[in-house]
Amino acid sequence: MANSTTLVLTIGLLIVPILLLGRDWMPKWIHRVPFAIISLAVLFRIYAFWTIDLTDAQVAGYLPEHVTGMSTILHIFDGPAGLMLGLLLGFSAGFALCEPDVNESRWITLFWLLLLGWGVDSEGFTTITATSLTDQSSILDWYSAVYPLLGLGLSIVAIPTLVNIENATTPSLIATFCIGFVFLDISSSPVAWMLLSLIAHRISSLRIHSSRGVATQRRWSGLMLTFFLSSASIVIGLSWLAMPDEFWNALWFSRLAVGWILLCGIAGALTPTMGYDASPRPEAWGFHTGVILAPALLPGLTLIAYAQLPILIIAIVMPILATLPEHRPQIDWKRRGLEGLVLFSILPFSLLGTNFIPVSLIVIIVTLPLLIHLKHSVDEEE
Repeated sequence: MANSTTLVLTIGLLIVPILLLGRDWMPKWIHRVPFAIISLAVLFRIYAFWTIDLTDAQVAGYLPEHVTGMSTILHIFDGPAGLMLGLLLGFSAGFALCEPDVNESRWITLFWLLLLGWGVDSEGFTTITATSLTDQSSILDWYSAVYPLLGLGLSIVAIPTLVNIENATTPSLIATFCIGFVFLDISSSPVAWMLLSLIAHRISSLRIHSSRGVATQRRWSGLMLTFFLSSASIVIGLSWLAMPDEFWNALWFSRLAVGWILLCGIAGALTPTMGYDASPRPEAWGFHTGVILAPALLPGLTLIAYAQLPILIIAIVMPILATLPEHRPQIDWKRRGLEGLVLFSILPFSLLGTNFIPVSLIVIIVTLPLLIHLKHSVDEEE
């Protein structure tokens, strides 16, 4: 049934985005169609395991030789493709249960395309030459159960929190970060990096805007600092992580990845002219959103995966750094210099820390302060 599974997933990839984006003139139950499509793919997969269809790449690769009957169903989410299928099952079940609004449907469509289009390995569902079952036992670990739960959390908790970040409660933010941390730790998925970076950037932007307001003069200097310093940080961070011993060579090899990221950033900076606005700093918000989305849109680009940690860090620190060169009389230059020094040092220390501690732990360390809300104001009247 491998070919049937591939056909169903292809239909889901092509049809579901149209259904979700056109919900205004579609029947109210249309958001349940993705769950039906993925459920059908799971049924085909169950049938392949039940009948021990050796032409299915997943059955031949992940079903132990001694497993028969009902026990084969326990292995339907084994293997990379199976895990992502479980994630999609939970993801589609989430928004089938909770009817999403228009804005949520847009983000669900993006996540659907990224998870199904790039996350699922098509080789896992292809027909191969019949081979004997593996003589090594397939280890059933907690991943097979966690992936559907992660998908459920993405659609029920994470996306609504992202869309309504201005009114998000602390428990929902903590739950969203936990989903992102677990997803990142067990899969290193570009979608997990994208989710964490988007949430972290919006929180950082809203917090600094709430405490310092909008400057009346020299706003252009903050925007220029955001654009140029972000670009330099991405180039340096990507090159350092990709080839720490051959840093200068990495600058050349990473040119396509850096060019794609900056192109997405420029396109994002233009989105306010098309009506996609956000406060504060719509141009900077669009630029960083484009930069954050870039690795997830083309995850196979050479060395682009190494840009994800620098992008997360600049998404957090740039909204704060952008306020330092602006005209803010109530903030003295000593404080600006100290803040600038501390914020500038986060990226270098994080890059050096990757040699000693896991990247997922660094992500937790740099994002944890966002969950600590300290009421602070410079009493600035603007």
